[in-house]
Amino acid sequence: MREIRNRDFSGGSASVKVELYALVNTATHPRAGWSIPSETTTLIAADGVEIHATARGTGDIAVVVVHGFSGGHRHGSHARLLGWFEKHFTVIAIDQRGHGSSSGGCTLSHLEVLDVDAAVAWARSRGATRVVTVGFSMGCASVLRHASLVNPITTRSPSDVDLDVRHAPDAVVGVGGAARWYFRGSRPMLLLHYLVSFSFGRSILKNRYGVRLDMSTWPAENAPDRMRIQPLDPTGAVAALAPTPLLIVHGSKDNYFPADHAHTLIASAQQPSNSRAQLWFEQGMGHAESATTQPLVDRIAQWINTEVANA
Repeated sequence: MREIRNRDFSGGSASVKVELYALVNTATHPRAGWSIPSETTTLIAADGVEIHATARGTGDIAVVVVHGFSGGHRHGSHARLLGWFEKHFTVIAIDQRGHGSSSGGCTLSHLEVLDVDAAVAWARSRGATRVVTVGFSMGCASVLRHASLVNPITTRSPSDVDLDVRHAPDAVVGVGGAARWYFRGSRPMLLLHYLVSFSFGRSILKNRYGVRLDMSTWPAENAPDRMRIQPLDPTGAVAALAPTPLLIVHGSKDNYFPADHAHTLIASAQQPSNSRAQLWFEQGMGHAESATTQPLVDRIAQWINTEVANA
């Protein structure tokens, strides 16, 4: 934690409180556009964690929508997205572990791949002929890792070797995601690391914002062999996705993850050769769910329809 201790947090308690609010509260949109699920259920992930899931909309194509950190069904920007996607597809939405009505603890996209896997399986059991995973911010890492770990040729790290992931998506969309772990190069991510690394921060996240953390699955950051044993990172994950269609969407004004994250992801995805991996670098767009508009969702829907038709 040396880097955090050396950074200046002396801008006053008010500014820190404002930034903390922006970090963990994604309910920035009014309720217009919210949709009512046609079905609500509890999925059981492979490790026994109960995952709150809903379904809405119709169609042979299902999109599994995976929220960012502190998001889920109760948050306005995420709820609006579900309504927009519902205009095009069957929509499966989950509260990732440690969030909302799901059990367990948030592991920052490590074990969340099991939540995504359970959602993909449910989508197929409901009759979907094609299933596309769509993840935002932390959810982006979850869907990228899930799609990679379901591939038997992926080289798993010791942290991932026992994960029971079986249900492959037909395409993957990641919006506003990180390329690598432990990134502290932006103030929001520095603050997030500060909160999750200390007990008082984890208490704030749990008691005030409903995020229950479980950091026990991660190796210590100062472990000599951390790079070898830590969970597969998003950059490593996308390298193993071909020929699965992949769309990376990133905003030029994303204040969490700078543009190099998106460019690193797409460069890794396209090596050695994946012509079905694309990057949309959106000028003027901010971060993930809160910056996603209905026209962007409509364009993503068009991409999904085109790609899965050719899958």
